[in-house]
Amino acid sequence: MDSEHLEAYLAGELDEKGRGQVEHALRHDVDLRASFVAQAQTDAALRALLGPGREAFQQGVLARLRSEGAGDRGFAKSVLLEIVEEREGRRPVAWPDLVKAGLISAAASVGLLLLLQSIILHERPVPSGGGGEVAFAARIERSENLVWDPASLGKVREDGWLAPGLLRLESGSAVVVFNSGATALVEGPAELSIESGNRMFLKSGRLAADVPPQAHGFTVNTPRLNAVDLGTRFGVVVDEEGNSELHVMEGEVAASRTSGRSVATVVREGLALRADGRTRSGLVSVAYGGDTFRLRLGSPAAVHPALRYAFDESFGATLEDTGKDRRFDIPLVAPGELDRSPRRAAGRTGGGLVFQPGETLDAPLSQEFRLDEAHTVAFWVKLPAKVGRETPERLLEYGSEGSSWLVACHSGTDGGIRGALRVDFGGGHVVGSTDLADGDWHHVAYRYLGGKGDPASQLHLFVDGKPETISGSWPGSLPKGGAKKLRLGGDREMGFQGWIDDLILFQEAVSTSSIQALSESGN
Repeated sequence: MDSEHLEAYLAGELDEKGRGQVEHALRHDVDLRASFVAQAQTDAALRALLGPGREAFQQGVLARLRSEGAGDRGFAKSVLLEIVEEREGRRPVAWPDLVKAGLISAAASVGLLLLLQSIILHERPVPSGGGGEVAFAARIERSENLVWDPASLGKVREDGWLAPGLLRLESGSAVVVFNSGATALVEGPAELSIESGNRMFLKSGRLAADVPPQAHGFTVNTPRLNAVDLGTRFGVVVDEEGNSELHVMEGEVAASRTSGRSVATVVREGLALRADGRTRSGLVSVAYGGDTFRLRLGSPAAVHPALRYAFDESFGATLEDTGKDRRFDIPLVAPGELDRSPRRAAGRTGGGLVFQPGETLDAPLSQEFRLDEAHTVAFWVKLPAKVGRETPERLLEYGSEGSSWLVACHSGTDGGIRGALRVDFGGGHVVGSTDLADGDWHHVAYRYLGGKGDPASQLHLFVDGKPETISGSWPGSLPKGGAKKLRLGGDREMGFQGWIDDLILFQEAVSTSSIQALSESGN
C-alpha cells in the first residue's frame, strides 16, 4: 500500500471497502503505521499553518503551491515539516508518543487515528522573544537591466535585500545571494520568493544555482518540483503552468515531486528531469540542457575593511591598524594601566591577544563610524569551557556604554543556547546556536543590515562561516550616534577569559561569501 492510499484515506476519498482495507493494513503493518503518522502530521500541519491568523504564512510557499492546483494535501512531507520547524516552533509527535499517551493501541479502532489530525502537533518552548530567521534572508548583489513589477518594488530595498513574499521580475537578470552563501542567477520574466536563508520558491522563470559546501542542502521549490542540493551547480526552469525541469551541471541533486508521488530521485551531473501536472507518475527524463543556462553575471564588488588589527606585531607597545587608512593605531599598554592590558600570545594565525576578566583595550574611532549604519564585525576567538557562568562574557563593544553594539558569549540564563554568540543592542539581543566555549578557535561575525524596524530582524550572526540559527532574541532599539570607540574585553564581572585574533570592521553589510572567505583564511 503506497502513500497515495493514505492521503486518500485522510482526505475522506475512499469508500467503505477502501477504508476497511486501509484500517486492516494499519493494524498489522508497523511501517505503514509510521507512514500514516507522517501523512497525518502533514495534514494537521497544513491546517494549523493555514488556519485563522496565519496570513503571513499564507504568503509563503504553501499558498502558491495551492494556487497551482496542489490541493489541501499531498505536499512533500520533508518540505512542509521543515517549514513547521522553522516558522512555527513546533515538533511533530512520533508514533511511540501517541501510544504512550494512550491515544492509540494495536487493538484500537483505527478511527481513533483521525484524532491525530487535531492533536498531532505539540508546542515546544520558544526562546525569549522568539527565534528562527531574520526578515531578510537574501539580497541582490549584481544585476543587469533589472525591471521589477511595480507591486514588487516595496519588497526590494535600495541596498538589494529582499523581503518575504512573492516577487515578480518583468525582465533582466539578477544574482541573488542567500545568507547561507548559495547564489541563484535568476533570469526574467520570473516569479520567486525567499523562504529562508537556504531555500527559495520559483513559481515561474529560470535560474542557475551555485552552492558552496557551507550551503549544502540549498533547496529550490517549484509548483511541481523540489530540488535539494547535494553539493552542486544546477539549473531550474518553470513554465507558466508550473511544469518544472531540473538540469544538473555539476555534482548531484535530490529531486522529488511537490505533490503526489514524491519519492526522491538523485539526479547526477549531465542529467535532467521534468515534473508536470501528472502527480501520480514519476519524474520524466528529458534532454540535458545545462549548457543553455547563464552562469555568470559581472564580478563581485571588492570590499575593504575600515579597521583591521592582525595583532601580528612581535614587539613594541603599539598595535597597527591595517585597514583602509591606518588611522587607528593604539597602544597595547596604556600609561599606568599595565594591570588592565591584555598580553601578546599565539593567535589563530601569527600573533594574537589573550585576555583575562578586567583587561580591556580601547581603539578611539573617528566621526565616520556611525552606530545606526550598516556594518560588519568579524574576528577569531578561543574560549575555554565554562562552568556555572551566570553573566554573558563581553568580547567586544562597538560604541560607548549605554549606546553600543555588544558582542558576548551567552550565559544561557535568559533563553538561548549557553555559550553561543550573542549581540546586544539598545535593550535587546540576539543569540546564536553554536557553543563557542569549547577550547577551540572559532571565527565569529555579525552583520547589521541597516534600515527601519527592530534591529533583531536586521542582524545576521555567523560562526565558522555558517549563518547561525537564532536560539533566543529580544526586541530593542537601534543604537544611534557616533561609535567613538571600539573596546575589546570587559570589566572583572563581565569581561572574558580567552584569545582574540584578526579583528575586522567593515562599514557595510558585506556579502556572506566575504565572511566565509575570512573564516577560511589560514585554514
